[in-house]
Amino acid sequence: MIYEGKQSIFSHQDQYALIRMVNSEDDTTTKKHEEGKTTFTLRMAKYLSTSGIGDYLDGINVLLSFLLTVLHLIDCSFWDQGGNQDVGEGQAIITIPELICYIYFLLDFVINFYLSENKLFFTFQTTSLIEYVSIFPSLLARLNIITGYKYIYMLRVLRFLLCYKLDKVLQRLSMEVFRLAYKPIVTVMSIIMINSSVLYVVEQDYSIVEYIYFMVVTISTVGFGDVYPTTIYGRFSIIVAILIMFLVLPTQVEMLTRVYSLRSQYARNKYISKKESEHLLLLGSSQVEGFKTFLNELYHTDHGMNDINTVILQPSAPTEEMTLQLKQPALQEKVIYLEGHPLQNKDLERCSSKDCSCVIVLANKTSRTPKRDDYRNIIHAFAVKQFAKKQKSRKGARVCLQVLQPSSKDLYFNSLGGHETDQVICVDELKLYLLGKTCLCPGINTLISFLIQSSKPSYDITKYDKNKSEWIDDYLCGMQNEIYRVPLESLAFVGLTFSQISSAIYKELNIILFALEVELESGTSVFVNPVEYLFEDYLHYGYVIANEMPNIEEIQQIKFPEYIQRNYCFPNQQRQQTNKNALQQEAEYLKEILSEGLKDDSSKHPAYYQVKPQTITTGLPKVGDQEKFENHFIVCGVVTDMKYLMMPLRARSLKNIQPIVILNQDLIPTEIQLQINKFPKVYFQQGSPLNTEDLKKACIQKASALVILQKSADQEEGLSNIVDADTIFIYKTVKLLNQNINIITELASISTISFLQISRNNYVQKYDWSVSEPFASGEIYISTMLDTLICQAFYNPFITSIFDQMILGSASVNKQHKKLYQANKLQQSNLFLINIPPKYQEKTFGELFEILLTEQKMIPIGLYRGEKVKNNNKPYVFLKPPMDVVVSSKDRLYVLSGKQPKEQENIVEDENNFGQTAASQQYNIKSKLQGEEGRVDIEFSRELMKFKEKTQSFVNQLSKINNRVFNQGLIHDQFVKNVRDLLKEELANLNPTT
Repeated sequence: MIYEGKQSIFSHQDQYALIRMVNSEDDTTTKKHEEGKTTFTLRMAKYLSTSGIGDYLDGINVLLSFLLTVLHLIDCSFWDQGGNQDVGEGQAIITIPELICYIYFLLDFVINFYLSENKLFFTFQTTSLIEYVSIFPSLLARLNIITGYKYIYMLRVLRFLLCYKLDKVLQRLSMEVFRLAYKPIVTVMSIIMINSSVLYVVEQDYSIVEYIYFMVVTISTVGFGDVYPTTIYGRFSIIVAILIMFLVLPTQVEMLTRVYSLRSQYARNKYISKKESEHLLLLGSSQVEGFKTFLNELYHTDHGMNDINTVILQPSAPTEEMTLQLKQPALQEKVIYLEGHPLQNKDLERCSSKDCSCVIVLANKTSRTPKRDDYRNIIHAFAVKQFAKKQKSRKGARVCLQVLQPSSKDLYFNSLGGHETDQVICVDELKLYLLGKTCLCPGINTLISFLIQSSKPSYDITKYDKNKSEWIDDYLCGMQNEIYRVPLESLAFVGLTFSQISSAIYKELNIILFALEVELESGTSVFVNPVEYLFEDYLHYGYVIANEMPNIEEIQQIKFPEYIQRNYCFPNQQRQQTNKNALQQEAEYLKEILSEGLKDDSSKHPAYYQVKPQTITTGLPKVGDQEKFENHFIVCGVVTDMKYLMMPLRARSLKNIQPIVILNQDLIPTEIQLQINKFPKVYFQQGSPLNTEDLKKACIQKASALVILQKSADQEEGLSNIVDADTIFIYKTVKLLNQNINIITELASISTISFLQISRNNYVQKYDWSVSEPFASGEIYISTMLDTLICQAFYNPFITSIFDQMILGSASVNKQHKKLYQANKLQQSNLFLINIPPKYQEKTFGELFEILLTEQKMIPIGLYRGEKVKNNNKPYVFLKPPMDVVVSSKDRLYVLSGKQPKEQENIVEDENNFGQTAASQQYNIKSKLQGEEGRVDIEFSRELMKFKEKTQSFVNQLSKINNRVFNQGLIHDQFVKNVRDLLKEELANLNPTT
């Protein structure tokens, strides 16, 4: 049994399952020793018991016993009424099957007698006595050894009592309810069959069918009186039958009703799979809100006519809130809730898990024991896959799994051998990615939630008026957009670049083509903004941002101007040979990039700025030096997987990195320090974010962004809104000290978002929390968006790769395929938020889109509108504005670019001050890179110094060659001098931080 602290990782049912697995392994390892000590009889008995063959033999025995009873009733119909004389030869259709039954009964009896440990007890037990009476007399009479009187053949019907043998088989198969229902049925049928035969022999006034009719009428307490016994023996048999029925039957029925009442209807129901429609199996420990979000997204009309059924399998009956959710008209016929356990085969059979197309496992985001929940969910998913694999003799069903901790993702793929088609979404990992990225790109979490969520407040974009003074119209208009996957197979695209096609589609259809699926030798991959990619003559799939599903025919019929030159010089690359799909590419990404973590050698992971591991600086610059410490990021709190927060802030796609200050009351644990001490410019300040003095020590007045990390559930007891209390207090305290700072936080309860609201409008009451100003500005992260993401991953496996590129950029590139991507002019782009250049201000978004795509190779996808643009107290996200929307100086632009864009205003300043800066840069490079500011990239500075030394050595060698060898004037001293001056000038112009 595995423990975490004092709590067991697995529940009792999971523990029992693991114990059974361990016991089975122990049985296997000790099998040879046991075989040497036991006799053949015990080994054979054990084999019949463990292999299930014994149950099959008992089942055949019960079936033949019932058949013998039916043959007896048919045989009675051929007898002459009156007297107990010899019935004579039987009919062939009865005699032959009867003899076959006798032979099987005798063989079965001999085998059981031979395998019994106590043969004397076996000889005189009840079942053996019934065997003697029901087999031997009628068999001897049938063989004409004794006279075949009627009462001799009547003993055959007692064989029906051995149908009780099936009770033990059902008990071993854990079919408790069916077993309890089976017993009273056999009891009633035994009374009817046996007493009908007795009455037919002792009365002989009616046929066997009429006596069966009499027994049914008598047991049902109707008693018509048309058939009745006249002899003392017949009446006595009826008295015995009624007494047995009153003594035995009520007890059996009471036990059945008691057990049946303990099981809810959800524990009794089952799902029968249909060939014409697929179904999902939904597992996990998520709260009702998580299931609600997933189901609403799954059955949204944006996904078309959905014939997919969903089976929810949970260990307990649904709560009242869940029951109300299941009774919604859109879900009532599509979703079935079953009570059961994924580790029980009978429950997996009830939900037809062997036929399910996908297993979805949702995690509980507020769990107090994340490791325990992850392990349980992984075991459940693995159990379903194994069951489906055994049932179909093939690889198990596809799995889309949510886990809470990144280490659990490695456990699933490495330890349990997760299949390439499986997807694992780590909640904490993506959450920290988004929180870190929001420091650089405010509003990205709001933007992504728009792109993946179909259930939104409705808004008629045809009535949008750009001249309205309220920001809510911009916001709702942008909210209607989301991602769609469309085929691009027109011959008109061949020979054109991605940027040319994206520009044409935007002009004609007002939709943004921003990503593309490309088939390569390594498989199918997705690329965000591959501007230089040249379309070839095969089917591509593009990803567009639109307010509704685009018309595919309109996309295929787009025409391009004749002056656009086409290029048919395609790279000589083979298309995919291994038939890898999106899920396999995603699995490779999970295994090769994120699961490895960060290595000590920065050269192995060039996607992030790293230094040699060192002790994190404790304490910040003194008060007199704080004027140099600005535009930094403050992180309030510490979490287990801190490195995932740092990775977007230390990506090498950034030209400049800002200092990070960790503010926490306690010292950073050693295991967390080992994660983040490889990143440069990371500081630690011990203190409380609720203390203004500690915040001032962290230079809160000059900080550009602040991240509030929520305390884990095991650190904070109580309700979720109490957990949010510290977050609200920190938010208010920081805003008093710095009104312009960008704050990013996670809320455990959506209801507490009202405490962060500034305006007194009724938008939240009219719509929902998604239109609140804190969420519109990107200050709030809501964990339920990951439930929507896993639903989108079911429909489109590439969706997670697209968002990974938006957050990490080229960090998600598989290094083995990097050369292949470059050969095909493919790149993976990052999402940046840039200031709009002054010369482009007051232009429309459509004009700006065309300029940036054509000149800068960037794809604009939205605006981050500043304060007071339209009566807004906070900035807000405006996704894919209409073409005629005019941008202002307060707006910032979301763009997808392979490299960090250079701000245009800086370019103008550089051009104006070129002469002054050129002279000021003629100083020693080493001195420029020293100090705290020089820790931007120490490794780069060292390489730059080596390059300078090699260049100087090259110039000296060139001078010597000129003097000694080429003395004929082929290379003059003046030429060498010019080369030396030119190299010095280039070195002086180099910016060490680029």
